[in-house]
Amino acid sequence: MAVVLNSILAASSGAAWAECDPAKQTEPVASRFEFHGDTVYDNKTDLTWMRCSYGQQWSDDGGCSDSADLMDWDSAMGLHLQGTIAWRLPERDELQSIVDHRCKRPAINEAVFPATPSIQYWTSTMSGPSYAWIIYFRTGMPTWTFPKSTPFAVRLVHEGR
Repeated sequence: MAVVLNSILAASSGAAWAECDPAKQTEPVASRFEFHGDTVYDNKTDLTWMRCSYGQQWSDDGGCSDSADLMDWDSAMGLHLQGTIAWRLPERDELQSIVDHRCKRPAINEAVFPATPSIQYWTSTMSGPSYAWIIYFRTGMPTWTFPKSTPFAVRLVHEGR
């Protein structure tokens, strides 16, 4: 899959694992997600996600390598991957749906989304002419106060399987 975009900034994906509270109940991964190599289908939301952050590379051994590219909101909204699937930047509620609230640093299930940096990710949801919502994956919290010119990470999604 070829990508039409050049990025200057990148975020390192360290080998650290999320800090998760095993006492908190969570939905079993196998009942919610269907794994298809570098993508995962979410039965709960009818969305298919890229397992790696944009800029990272999927490895057949089940992980993501390299660094997540950081880009401003306009660049993230303009991403176009070659192929027939309409990959796009997720809306705020869509990206919030993959936050794992029992985890932090990152607040995501790393069995589903490996090597996710604990940083901010853009959503397509605007919060004013110069601002857009982000999800901060260190804590899983959404925030609307960042200018669109700020470079953040991206995870792509599309509807259906």
